Amino acid sequence: MRNLVKKMSSLVVALVMVVGVFTCATVFAANSNVPSTYNSGKKKIVGQVDLSNVTYNNGQEVEKNGKLFYEGYVGGTVEASDLFEGAYDKFVADFKGQKEPIKRKPYENLVMFDKGEEFPSIKYTVKFPKNFVIDENAITVSESTETIGKIEKFYDKDSNSVTFRLFLGTWNDYKGFFELYDKEKGTTGHNISINIPYSVEIKDQATTDLGTISSNGKCELYKYGGWFGYGTKIINVTSKPISFHVTR
Repeated sequence: MRNLVKKMSSLVVALVMVVGVFTCATVFAANSNVPSTYNSGKKKIVGQVDLSNVTYNNGQEVEKNGKLFYEGYVGGTVEASDLFEGAYDKFVADFKGQKEPIKRKPYENLVMFDKGEEFPSIKYTVKFPKNFVIDENAITVSESTETIGKIEKFYDKDSNSVTFRLFLGTWNDYKGFFELYDKEKGTTGHNISINIPYSVEIKDQATTDLGTISSNGKCELYKYGGWFGYGTKIINVTSKPISFHVTR
């Protein structure tokens, strides 16, 4: 997988988000359900996706064995058609039918990959306060879209966070990935969902603010090259950080 992903993209799956401004930028906005913008410079493409309309945090107080707890769940559900719309629009506008300038290879036939030539993916992390208890066995994920091959979850006890890795398609070139999207474009029933139950003990009745849950995502894609074949990052799409303040 050595001749992969040259200055392009947007496969950059809309999951995701940016922290920078590049010159010669072109901005694209997706639907109002999942707003997104993509800015393209000469060597890199960066973007931002806002998932605040498709995420949630709910909970209630529960008494157990004479102790008071707040039990809740945080997560989100998004249609693949909404999530990737901005990326698809950018692909059609800037890359479909075009060739990269050096080897003249069609952009749409370039293959995307994670750092180290790993399977291309989106990573989304949800972090909880230290005193919140997470039952990792109760975390659920689901997908009913061909744009996501599978979803893996990982709970890190030290940081009290859960990271989801969403594998993009079947390791396609850009044309192949967006053909998967095009079959679902404008339709419903192709959801991507995550849900994390949590609980926190209320030890002080005067406490109203229990803590803040934060989340953010990223999609970083590379072209082959550099030391040890780790490649050069050419795509950096991130999700707009989201915070939920848990109060009684």
